[in-house]
Amino acid sequence: MLGLLCLVHATASAAGVDGQWRLQLTGHQDFFLGEGGFGGGIRMPWEVIIQFTIANGEFLVGSGSARWVDKVSGLSGPQNWFDCHLVAGTYLDSNLTMHETPRVRFAGFPLAGELEGDRVRLQPGYRAPGNYLALTYECETDNQVADNWLARAELGKQILGKRQDVETRHSGMQRIARVREVVSLPPENSVDLPLQDGWTFSQGSEDSSSQVTYRLDRVD
Repeated sequence: MLGLLCLVHATASAAGVDGQWRLQLTGHQDFFLGEGGFGGGIRMPWEVIIQFTIANGEFLVGSGSARWVDKVSGLSGPQNWFDCHLVAGTYLDSNLTMHETPRVRFAGFPLAGELEGDRVRLQPGYRAPGNYLALTYECETDNQVADNWLARAELGKQILGKRQDVETRHSGMQRIARVREVVSLPPENSVDLPLQDGWTFSQGSEDSSSQVTYRLDRVD
């Protein structure tokens, strides 16, 4: 009798999580040339969509997609000192292949998963350096302090280990910095979450340099 009850409970639990699920990750990432809030850059919104299917209590198939959202805004600290904007550019990846920017490394990717009771562990089908967003932006200023800014920005890049490549030039009174930068996109590793329709979780805020919100929905 105990074995039968356990089987009934397991079957009920499986039925409770069976179906098609959609995990949406939305957020933003700041690309910033400088340190301590002094400098310029851009804020890039992005979105990752993960979809997967569970049947008879088993993870069947999953896939993901990632994209940047065309609602870029400039950053300046102090306010109005720097005019920063997204520009077209190129970069070399680790295989010495040239790509145009902006670019998401994996616009689409496979997904594995494993059920643990009423939870699921999702594993994107990529390894280090994982998925990332690469872009190029320019910052301009006619403020004479900019020479110090450029020197400190280069130092800050080295200290913080940013994946940045900076070219600078002068045009009259204008100081111009052209920046190629790469920033990781989540999920960087596996994601463990409860199989609850409408579940949400957030990290960071609108004022943070990076922010992400997770939302899981049942879509069948």
